[in-house]
Amino acid sequence: MGSLDTLVRQVMPLVLPCPRGMVLDALRAAAKDLCEQAAVWRVKLDETALRGDAEVPLTLPRDAGLALVLGVWLEGNRLDPSDYSVEGDHICLRAAMPRDCAVTVEAALRPSRLAEHLPERLIEQWGDVLAYGAQARLKAMSGNKVEWSDVAGAQIALEQYKEGMARARIRAMASR
Repeated sequence: MGSLDTLVRQVMPLVLPCPRGMVLDALRAAAKDLCEQAAVWRVKLDETALRGDAEVPLTLPRDAGLALVLGVWLEGNRLDPSDYSVEGDHICLRAAMPRDCAVTVEAALRPSRLAEHLPERLIEQWGDVLAYGAQARLKAMSGNKVEWSDVAGAQIALEQYKEGMARARIRAMASR
């Protein structure tokens, strides 16, 4: 996992004197949006459905939340989406298991509200897009004590963010 500090250092000079915490929050928000809308943080989770249980808790990485379940396999057989539901960070199967069974879940994750890290691959591939998203949020702020406000800069950063988001969605659809 890579530290969000890498991206904070990229954004901070462009929004001075914005506090570091606000930059970090804007980066988290941009990362959450990107992950939820384009499913760029994908993982396979190997879990076990215990005998007599229909609920399978998912073991998620630290600093991560579940954005979307892309598929569920029970003993290697793909389940139809009507055979399960998602509740929080659990998969609820339609029926209790007659024995312990292997469950594989392909999922898209998103950073948690207080995340300090993202996968290095995500920072490498989408870091500039996240930085544009954070800049757009921060530069669009207004108020008496908001010295980093820049409406024109916010618009340019937002356009770059939207273009990056579109590229991410296209790449995600092509990889399904």
